[in-house]
Amino acid sequence: MSDLLILTPEQKRAFDEDGFLFLEGFYDSREMKEMRGRFHDLVVRTEGRPQNMRYSFMEVPEGYQPDPFNPENVVGMMDQTLADDYWFDQFTEPRIVSVMVDLLGPDLDFHNGKIRNKPPGFFCAQSWHQDWPYERHTIPDLAAAITYLDPTDFEAGATEVVPGSHLEGEFPTYKGHTIADDLIAPERPVVLSVQPGDVAIIHVLVVHRAGHNYTQRGRHAIINEYKSAAAIDQWNNRCAFAGLPLARNRRLIMPRVHAG
Repeated sequence: MSDLLILTPEQKRAFDEDGFLFLEGFYDSREMKEMRGRFHDLVVRTEGRPQNMRYSFMEVPEGYQPDPFNPENVVGMMDQTLADDYWFDQFTEPRIVSVMVDLLGPDLDFHNGKIRNKPPGFFCAQSWHQDWPYERHTIPDLAAAITYLDPTDFEAGATEVVPGSHLEGEFPTYKGHTIADDLIAPERPVVLSVQPGDVAIIHVLVVHRAGHNYTQRGRHAIINEYKSAAAIDQWNNRCAFAGLPLARNRRLIMPRVHAG
């Protein structure tokens, strides 16, 4: 593992064994201050955006009020990467691309970008699932980088993962892509309690779910997915920058839009 770009051998081994990697404090406080400001602009200035930037909104549940940071209760967004140069920079960030090269291999492409928010009172109906059935490729060499903008624990909709589940292949499902609770032993899931600037890398075959947000504060996350260039799309991916080459032979090939 001496050719790793940024991760330690222990981190690489943990990802291979568990199917996820938690990178605490990946972005510093200065970076997060700017990212939250840019994110706030995304969720309050929803008009005049490219048509491919698809927003979804959540009705305000009884007993809750919208978080002023996200006053329109934007719960989801696709292709935020089209918003402006900052968001292009955000998914081509050299450090995160280097992480993905270390985990997925020397030839790396982009897959897609999206926003997943949990406004106050958010209820997640998705339950346990794998991302693989949603985004099949010839081989399952894909992973998502989730960047958290807010402190998020179990009561606020934290991500839960099942370590090692990526080694068990595709799980049986019902009602679409849902995995039955009784297939997941209660002692297996791990709750990712996070702080702003933390990043979780989730393999496409890892069983995971997002929780409910019972608090009065919204929780916000950016999800960018990456894949090995050898993984050929089988689901007709039309997302912005799908298949964009980011690294070849461990060399990052996407220049920054803004130097420094």
